[in-house]
Parts: sequence; structure tokens; C-alpha cells
Amino acid sequence: MAKKRVAVKKFSTELSAWNFILFLTLAFILLVVVLTLMKNVTQDVRSKAGFACPTVTLPRAEDCATGWIYKRNADGCLGFFCNP
Repeated sequence: MAKKRVAVKKFSTELSAWNFILFLTLAFILLVVVLTLMKNVTQDVRSKAGFACPTVTLPRAEDCATGWIYKRNADGCLGFFCNP
């Protein structure tokens, strides 16, 4: 009587297919975790570092005889400056 050959899949080929599925699953979980944590981060980095611009208040007209100019200072913040 002839022996029957049983089709046996190699364990390594099965494992390599599952490795890809596991990689995609873990990558998706990591993406969800990172996006959830990024919700708490403010987009304005200057405010986190303490370099946020102060709120602009209107100056008194008596403090500058030549008039006030509304422009940006060296830090990029808007403010009133005395006209030279």
C-alpha cells in the first residue's frame, strides 16, 4: 500500500503571515495612543515656554506727546510705542 502524503504547512510561513498582522495592529494602537496624547499638547509652543505675548492695553495719550505707534516689537508681539 502506498503512503499518503499529508500536506503540512511550514510553521515559519504561518508565523510570518501573523507577524505582519500583529505589526499592523500594534502600529494602529500606537497611532491611537499618540493622537490621544497629542490632544493635550498646545499648538502654540511660545505659550508653553513662557514667551506668550502680553495682552495689549491702550496707553494714555499724556504719556507720549508725539503720538503712539501700533507695531511689533523684537519678540514679534504687538504693542504701542511712542513715536520718536
